[in-house]
Formats: sequence, structure tokens, C-alpha cells
Amino acid sequence: ALAWLPGGSPSVPSSGRRPRPTPAPSSSPWRPLGARCFAMYRTPSGQSDSTVCVVEHMVPVTPAVARLKPAFDALRQDRELMLDKAEFLELCPRASPDIIDGLFGIFDTNEPFGKIRYSEMCAFVLLTSDTDRSEEKLEAIFPMVDTDEDNLITRTELTHAMRMLYYARFRDSEYSDAKVPLVVAEVMSEVGSEEMSLRQFTEWVRSDKPLIIELRELLQRPFSELLEEEGSSPDIWSIQARMTFEKIKVDNPIVELDGDEMTRVLWQMIKEKLIFPFLDMQIDYYDLSITYRDETDDQVTSDAAHAIVRHNVGIKCSTIAPDRARVLEFNLRKMWPGPNGTIRNILDGTMFHAPIICANIPRFVPGWEKPIIVGRHAHGDQYQATQLVAEGSGTFKVTFVPDDGAPEEVVAYTFKPSSGGGVMLGMYNTRESIENFAKCCFEHSLDQGLPLYLSTQWSVLKDYDGFFVDVFQRTFEHSYEKAFEQQGLWYQHRDLDDMVRQVIKSSGGFVWACKNYDGDLMSDIVAQGYGSPGLMISTLVCPDGKTVLTEAAHGTVTRHYRALQRGEKTSTNPMACIFAWSRGLAHRAKLDGHERLAEFSRALEEACITCVERGLMSKDLAACVHGNDVTPDQWVLTEDLLNAFANELKLVLLKPLRIQARAQEEPFGANSDGGMDRTLDGASLASTNTQL
Repeated sequence: ALAWLPGGSPSVPSSGRRPRPTPAPSSSPWRPLGARCFAMYRTPSGQSDSTVCVVEHMVPVTPAVARLKPAFDALRQDRELMLDKAEFLELCPRASPDIIDGLFGIFDTNEPFGKIRYSEMCAFVLLTSDTDRSEEKLEAIFPMVDTDEDNLITRTELTHAMRMLYYARFRDSEYSDAKVPLVVAEVMSEVGSEEMSLRQFTEWVRSDKPLIIELRELLQRPFSELLEEEGSSPDIWSIQARMTFEKIKVDNPIVELDGDEMTRVLWQMIKEKLIFPFLDMQIDYYDLSITYRDETDDQVTSDAAHAIVRHNVGIKCSTIAPDRARVLEFNLRKMWPGPNGTIRNILDGTMFHAPIICANIPRFVPGWEKPIIVGRHAHGDQYQATQLVAEGSGTFKVTFVPDDGAPEEVVAYTFKPSSGGGVMLGMYNTRESIENFAKCCFEHSLDQGLPLYLSTQWSVLKDYDGFFVDVFQRTFEHSYEKAFEQQGLWYQHRDLDDMVRQVIKSSGGFVWACKNYDGDLMSDIVAQGYGSPGLMISTLVCPDGKTVLTEAAHGTVTRHYRALQRGEKTSTNPMACIFAWSRGLAHRAKLDGHERLAEFSRALEEACITCVERGLMSKDLAACVHGNDVTPDQWVLTEDLLNAFANELKLVLLKPLRIQARAQEEPFGANSDGGMDRTLDGASLASTNTQL
């Protein structure tokens, strides 16, 4: 239940928040839509500052070995238990006697003879595992060896495990006795002591040391004695271990903005499974559900935005931007604006859309192996333009009347009687807004470690788009050039047509700054190019470089929410919502200099991506992989998927994180049609600014 809900009936705060009774604690796994609050709360801490986690290494086994499952479960439940052949046959009547004879023939080499223990059974499972991921097999050795569950393995424990593996492969005890000490010595030399942690062991497993390379090849070769039956599919077993994780204490709060419908349900499940068990932190909570925004005359949205300004980090759930149908559905007093526009206007930030890349999710642009982050200048231009329709002949003029000077007038077009009239458009932008846009783009590029490109139609709109180019160039030279050089990054301006050509041919790995309409269009194209809009996240970055709001780039998944209301189970993609949390927490870590929190945010993303790449995914992602004829065995339900993410997160937190190249390796080359950089020296820049 939600023990952190505030108590009592507070008086009306100066912000205009309405007082209301505190909802009673609920046994529901998420906050019902009617239970609202705005409060500062702390993540539930339980009875201690640490979490004891049961982690599982998921191992696919051949059907022949799968018939030994009852014996495996019995040994796993009682680590002191040992079974002889008769007990194996009694527990596993469907198992082949040849399989059991093979198991005892390999591992019945230690006292007490004639019995098999849990660690020996695990080694057998790993050797016969139906996967070519030898690195994962090796990583699973740790929980197999750590029989006392103290999160450490000793030289003796590791020697016993390696001897089992080498003897099982070669059936030569002399070779095993000669080889194993060399392997163990290589491992322990990395640590400098007689015991090692899972993180240290995994670093060795993933290294390029000669003996570990040999061991990976040893485990990758098929175990020919125990081939699976033709046409059968593997079973999935888990090798379990108990690990202790010290909760991460975060001193400064983040602002949480709750949302609507299915994403609200996901939001609560994500917090309970992936955030609360690992973090001890304060959260400034605001309920942005459509009904509560209506109840507070949308004051809660403004309050939430100002809270983000105070604390610098906001994490937002998807919300409803009501149309006429929604006004009727929720009996709203008026058609309130969507929260995103209100928040963006208060924060004066730029929205960046970034993909979540999973290797097994097909991309419509296959070459995009690295992220392309699109930043849109959501101010002015066509979206705040003045439009007129001319019904007949006349003169279209553009006039600027300075506060302290004579009016300036330009004839845009003269409609002749034969033209039959036409349409007219007048649009604008401001230096302040463009400068803030430039700062946001440079700050986000540095934060992400990616180069920056600005695209405009300068070759057509030399004054209008040229103003953007000049502001970006001056901002770069005055404030960011040295920082970019220190990180090995670069900034370029390119004509839009050339930029589109270069983007399609590229492998990604950059930030793309676009004007308002261009960004609206290109962000949708890029999202589709990466394969699934459900794998896109949005980050609102403010000009100060400190204030950030993260959010999933998709809506509230109304169709799944309707199914949930009917009592049906759903398979909803939680990836973007999870990454909204991870990116927000990563920014909190950056501001606070909190390395453990930064590592947690990266581990959370790695855990989710790892599960998806293993085939554990929601139905929409399965459809991307397998097509519209996806079958139920190819996807998992929402809660099962989050449980898998949580288990993998516990494991990833105890291991070193994988390093992946994200940035473009070299800038786009000069093009042949003049669309490349608009290079400006000091004189031409001053001349252009004078004209503007």
C-alpha cells in the first residue's frame, strides 16, 4: 500500500493547490485514478538499508536434460542435499538412464562417491545448455560456485568448479589437474587476494586473456553426447543465487509527474519493481492525471513545472491532451491544454527525441546502429504564423514598426487581377528563443557525448535561416568550442536537403538540431526508422544545462487500458517509461556527482536491453521481429516482463557494465552542391548581423 501518502487535510498553499482528504491505503499494485496527491515522499526503505535479492541466470537446456528438472529443483531447494542414481531415477522417471549415467560418469569423481550435489548438477546444466553464448555460461559459474551465498568465491571454490568443467569436456583427469591451476592463477592474479566478487569475476570472463578465450571456446563447442531430439525446443531453467545489494542513498529530490491510463499503471509497477528496491531518495510528487488537472484548474501542471525549476530534474509519465471526446468522457469543465506545452513554456526548454536501440529489433534504416537524437526548436515559425487569404487583386506588405524609429515596409507580393487572389503567411522568431535553443543543443550534445549538426534551408531563406546559423556559430565559438574539442566532438551546419541525405547513409551517433517544422517532421521519421515508436524517449533540456525533464515519447496506450478495465491481461511495452526514469536519474547523478546512482541508471538500461535481446519482450516488439503473425510464445505479459527486467537488473548491478560506442566516429564530409557548412569569418558574421 502507499504508506507515503500525506496525512491530514492541509490548508490551501500559496500556489493555489486545493486541499483534499488523504486517500486510504490501497492494496492495489497501482494508485487508482481517483486517488490523487501532490506530496514530497521518500522511497520505501523497509527495515534496513540493503536489499537481499534472489538473482536468476536463465539457461536454456535440451529436452533430454530437461527431464532431470525434479532432481534439479530438489538440489536447488536444499544445497546440502546429495542424490544417488536410485534417487535420480525415482525423482525423474521420464529421464533417460543414459543421461543419468552420463551425469554420474562425468561428475562422480569426488567424495562421497555415488552422489551428485547442486554445484555438479549446475555444471552439467551449463555444459549441456542449448545456447552459443559461452560468455553467459561462464558468468553463471559464479552462483553455482558461491554455495555459502556470501557474494564471494574463494580460490578453492573456483578450482573445484573449473576442474569439473575441464574434466567434463576432456574426460582426462591429468589434463584437468595440469590446466586448472593455470586458469585459477590467471583469475586470482587480477584480484590480488584469495577471494573475488561477482564484479571481479565477470571482468575476467569478459576480458581477452588467453585462458579465458580458450575456456569460452571450450564451452561453445556442442556437448555431443547429449544432443537434443530433432524438432524439439529447449526448456528454460534458472540457476539461482542470493545477493545483497546496498541501497543507493540520493540526497537531492527529483520531481515525479504522474499520468494517465495504461502508462499510469506501468508507472507504479516500474517504481515498485525497478526503483524503490534499490534507491533511498525523496520524490516531489505531482498528479497530472486529466481529472486532477481539471479539479485544480490545471494549477497542478504549473506547480509541477516550477518544482522542476527548483530541483532541476523531472520525470514525467505520459498524460492525456484532451479533445472533445475526452472532455465528454471525463466530464471536464473545459478542454485543458496538454501539460507538455505548459511545462515547456515555463521551462523554456528544447525537446530532444532519442531512440532505444536493441540489436534484435529490426530497423527500417538498417545502418542506424547508433542513436540519432533530434532536437526541435518548438517556438515560432509556421506554428505561430499569421495567415491571410486574398480573395482578389491587391498588395501583400510586411511591415515592422520599431518602438523608437520609422516603420520598415517590404512589398512581399502584388496579386494581379488575373491571379484570382491567393494565400499569405507571416512568421517570426526571436533572438532570445534561438539563443536558448542553441544553448540547449550544445549542452545536450556535451551531456550525451555526441557531435551536433544544425540543419536549415539557408540556401533559400538566407536572412531568416541565416539568423539561426549565425546565432549557433557565435554561441559555439564564444561558449562551447573548447568543451567540444576536449571531448573530441564537433559542430557543423548543413543545408537541410544535404543533411537528410547524409543521415540516411550514416550509422547514427549524433544530435540533430532542427527548426520547428523540420523537427516535427524529422523526429517522426527518425522514430519510425529505428523500428518502433515505443522505443523512443523525450528529454526537455533547459538553456541553463541543469534543468531536465524526461518522458516516454508515446501516449497513454488507451487501447491496453480499456483491455485492463475489462479484466484482460496485457502485454504493454514499458521500455520508454523505464528509460524516462533512467535518464532522469542519470541527470540527478550528474548534478550531484553521484557515481553509484549514475551506474544504477546505466545498469537499468542495460538490464532491459539485455532481456529484449534475449527474446523477452512485449507483444508490439515481438511483432517487429516476427511480423503480424506473432504467437503467444514469442512475447510475455507486462508484469512478467517487468519481473524479468528486475531480475536482470539485480544481476547487472553486481557486474561491470558493458561499454558501447554511441558517437559518430568522424564528421560528414563536404558535399558537392554547396550544402555543407556555412563557414563564417569575423567580418562576414558582423556584416550579416548588421543586415539582419
